[in-house]
Amino acid sequence: MCKQRPMRTLPHPDSHHAAGHRQKGGVAIEFALAFPLFFTLFYAIVGYGLVMTLDQSLTHASKEGTRAAIKADPTAFASNADYQAKVAELARGAVVQTLAWLPESQKEVILGTAPNYDKIQVAVAGSNITVTLTYPYTESPLLPVLTFPVIGNVPNIPDNFVITSDGQL
Repeated sequence: MCKQRPMRTLPHPDSHHAAGHRQKGGVAIEFALAFPLFFTLFYAIVGYGLVMTLDQSLTHASKEGTRAAIKADPTAFASNADYQAKVAELARGAVVQTLAWLPESQKEVILGTAPNYDKIQVAVAGSNITVTLTYPYTESPLLPVLTFPVIGNVPNIPDNFVITSDGQL
């Protein structure tokens, strides 16, 4: 005949068994170690994604400004100064229209104030045109720059974005 062993009983989950306490503390330690890493990774993804979006938008806007300025006909103006003023007006108008999606606070930092939009630099030298946009990131960041131990600043980007587009008139 076979002898049966007595059944072992497991401790109740609410009991103060030593092994249960160690496990609960272990979860807290794992969370404390893993959370900063995952938060930093998430913040970096969002931060760099916004910065790259803005960089691409500024590049697109400066190219659109250059394209719009090329459409001006130099023979339609009495003087070269009038022609250059029209080229600058067309370029600024295209840049402003392309960046219309930006919040007003960001538009003012990048473009300047209406109606002149004096922060959009348009230079005409001979038959060449250059449209330059500058975004002072430290003056008006999209997201606050956070400093993490070991990693450093997130997002770690230059103080100024300078985007230039050249064209031939």
